Amino acid sequence: MSAEEATTRLRSERARVLLLAGSLLSIELLAGMQRYLSQTVLPLMAADLDGRDLYGPLDAAAQAPMFLMMPIGAWLLSRFRVGRLMLAFTLLTVLGAVLCALAPSVEVFVAGTAVRALAAGALATIGLGAISRGLPARHRQLVLAGMSGVWVVSSVLGPVYAVAVSSALDWRWAMVLYLPLLVLARTLVARSVPERSEGVPHEPAPWGWSLALAGGSAALSLPVGAWSGAALVLGAAVVLWATRALLPGGVIGAREGRRAALGALGVTASVYFGASMVLSVVAHDALGLSAGRFGVVIAAPGFCWALTGLWCGAHPAADQAALRRRVVPAGAVVTAGVVVLLATTTTTTARDPGPALAGLLVGGALLGLGMGSLYPDLLGRLLTRPEAGDGISEDRMAAAVVLAETVGMALATTTAFTWLGTGLGLVEDPLARARVLYAALLPLAALMLLRLAAATRSPTDGDPAIGADR
Repeated sequence: MSAEEATTRLRSERARVLLLAGSLLSIELLAGMQRYLSQTVLPLMAADLDGRDLYGPLDAAAQAPMFLMMPIGAWLLSRFRVGRLMLAFTLLTVLGAVLCALAPSVEVFVAGTAVRALAAGALATIGLGAISRGLPARHRQLVLAGMSGVWVVSSVLGPVYAVAVSSALDWRWAMVLYLPLLVLARTLVARSVPERSEGVPHEPAPWGWSLALAGGSAALSLPVGAWSGAALVLGAAVVLWATRALLPGGVIGAREGRRAALGALGVTASVYFGASMVLSVVAHDALGLSAGRFGVVIAAPGFCWALTGLWCGAHPAADQAALRRRVVPAGAVVTAGVVVLLATTTTTTARDPGPALAGLLVGGALLGLGMGSLYPDLLGRLLTRPEAGDGISEDRMAAAVVLAETVGMALATTTAFTWLGTGLGLVEDPLARARVLYAALLPLAALMLLRLAAATRSPTDGDPAIGADR
């Protein structure tokens, strides 16, 4: 190969990487906008279609199909071209959005939500596969940092877009007007991701475990009155059982390496989302704050996560020791956020909620600062294959990362919302329920710190590496 041909090939590869990175960041921006869009459209749709009594099934429709498809993502990546998968599931996303927009009843809207969730579950794994397969290490780290940063923008653009379109036209138009941009971004990703060059061993698709995972997650939100607590425990047990089977072997109890990092990711997601996602319910129901007062509290965790994650992702830990110095203290900051929220709900009364706003704001901000500091490095640790190898392929790890984080989030938030809404018949006072919730999160936060410390150890730091993936 001549020098000119080598230069041309280098420029072409650089252009491909930049195009892929830009497209992935665009998709993340639109995904953030979709989340705020869903929150904004939900009450408008319920009022229009008289569906306020179906919020529970709607939540299940958005969750269970994702759990069904996430474990299948790695199998799909090993069997089909990334480009074809990206385009096929993008078309499924469009179909679900159009079904929601045209829904004559809330039941049809639920069906459209389920279709969108099916696509989202598969695309979550496929998207991470595109990052790990299509980007060099440095660009991969920058994209992971940028994915945190774009949420600063989407947290503003999402509500503005949803409110503006819903007011000027209708909530139905808000569901579909952004879709051409989403299709364009995913088409560019599909064209820019290199395909697998090596062969893979034949493995059957894990449909049985996926069905168990989806069924367990659906059981978490079953409205069965006095049996809700039993349904919650049963659903959580099934989800954890299926998750253990679907994750790479040795994750539970791993004391080092990427397997320990997977466990740390799941527990950390439980602590963060269990404490932050319910802030609006705690502020409104337990402390009596109006939406105008607690709106900034809801935005604080995500905004701080995005800003801190942008910097930390752009300045990753240089080595194992630096990783430990950053990740473990960041976990302590998340724990401090839980402590502040517990102190706020403990020292504040419903009759005098005035001081609560500052406490909730500080607690939420600490949660976001801690997550933003540890998440990019923890994700980079998981998506970077060690030189010695650990038996986990890129596609399998991409699926495992999505599964661990999503299961940790879903279990914590569903349990927290169920507890705050009903107290399971044990606690009547909403403020007392909030106190019990944050007190219960403290032991989980202690486990998180132990798992994060294990995640920063490599096999050479202590015990021999865990055997290859089954």
